[in-house]
Amino acid sequence: MSKFLRTLACAGLIGAFLTVLAGAPALPAAAGNSMPGRAARLVDTSIVVGFLQYLVVANGTQARPGNQLAPGRGVAPTITSQPVSETVTAGATASFTAAASGSPTPTVQWRVSTNTGRSWSAIRGATSTTYSFTASLSQNGYEYEAVFTNSAGTATTKTANLTVTAALSSPPTITLQPTGETISAGTTASFSAAASGSPRPTVQWQVLTSAGTWTAIAGATSTTYSFTASLSQNGYEYEAVFTNSAGTATTNAATLTVTAAPLQSSNWSGYADSGATFNSVSANWTVPTVTCSSRTNAYSAQWVGIDGYTSSTVEQDGTETDCLGGVASYYAWYEMYGDSAVNSGYEVELSPSTNPVSPGDPMSASVSVAGDEWTLVITDLASNHGWTYSTPAITFSSAAQSSAEWIVERPEICSRTCSLTPLADFGSVSFSNALVTTTGPSGTISTNPDVAIEMVNGRTVIALPGTLDATGDSFTDTWKAAG
Repeated sequence: MSKFLRTLACAGLIGAFLTVLAGAPALPAAAGNSMPGRAARLVDTSIVVGFLQYLVVANGTQARPGNQLAPGRGVAPTITSQPVSETVTAGATASFTAAASGSPTPTVQWRVSTNTGRSWSAIRGATSTTYSFTASLSQNGYEYEAVFTNSAGTATTKTANLTVTAALSSPPTITLQPTGETISAGTTASFSAAASGSPRPTVQWQVLTSAGTWTAIAGATSTTYSFTASLSQNGYEYEAVFTNSAGTATTNAATLTVTAAPLQSSNWSGYADSGATFNSVSANWTVPTVTCSSRTNAYSAQWVGIDGYTSSTVEQDGTETDCLGGVASYYAWYEMYGDSAVNSGYEVELSPSTNPVSPGDPMSASVSVAGDEWTLVITDLASNHGWTYSTPAITFSSAAQSSAEWIVERPEICSRTCSLTPLADFGSVSFSNALVTTTGPSGTISTNPDVAIEMVNGRTVIALPGTLDATGDSFTDTWKAAG
């Protein structure tokens, strides 16, 4: 087979051309180019197999067939944009930009001269067409250039000069004052401050302790100072001092209030008062909307009461927000826990038909005692309900009257044995106008020694009270997990 036919065979065309050669009549030779004694040949100059017939390279010359691009050939870089000299103040950003054309696309390397061009050094990492950096006074007079390189050659930009002037100085001015913090012991306290000025001011936090003198805090040199607070730091004051070469500015003092860390309980979340003999407790709240998972049972109760924190009885009334088979259930109740004469000491549910409760209803509840006579009153203040229930006088002489509480609870359910229920997702509930009367000081939650209580299941917090407001009569309790 001829070379021509072998080439066609490689392209998968030999079958077709064998057919042409075998069956087609011979073609006449071109006029004036007869070749006596020889068979006519198949000639088709439009057929190209295996390579391009023609290629014009970048310099305009025609390459030889099969030589698509000779090694090392290309277009050397040509600078299309020169860097421009910069004048900036110390601490500001200097930026130089350059560009070049070429084939293949050239790479770029910025260089700097620190001795008016006598020698140049490549700048590590400066391999983009724009080189930016924060200028300092020590770089005043430096020169910069960009070198573009490809396989065809190299091109270097003109030199761009950097002029760095000293920033105009101004003393610090406080732009953010720290604010006071009220947190529980063992949690994080955080104070923040800010100041403007030139040069940029440094900061040093100081603390005023019971010793009565301001002291710099080692390592506290950021605009935010955070630390784990302890009860011993209650009442400490904190300030930030900003300093630069032009002067000094000091923030206002911020006071840290540290309360005792919440006690942990498996079924209570809220606040308890102690340290007195309590005659009454009361509060308002809005019935929360409970979120129920499909076909699940979970329970939550919101109540006020006397006793239980430091004694074994509890005199209490409130609302229940439960999930029964995945359906929300709401009702009001009271309980004389420990008094077997009142429903064996268990919860007494008020009839939903005469004392209906709905999510969003504003409620008011109180428990009071005079001598041995107890009265529990609960009121639904909703305009569409508007009822009040007051227990008949209950005689009970075994109560210690040693504490008062404002609580969210996951109750126990008892059959043969008692076990804690899952805590229904009540979202959050806010207690307000929380008051007590005692044989001594009377007032809000904070009038007497109080403690926050968080509900836990093992190590998991499942309900958590927020901090008391400034008047000490309000807080919000928040659901965290089912438990």
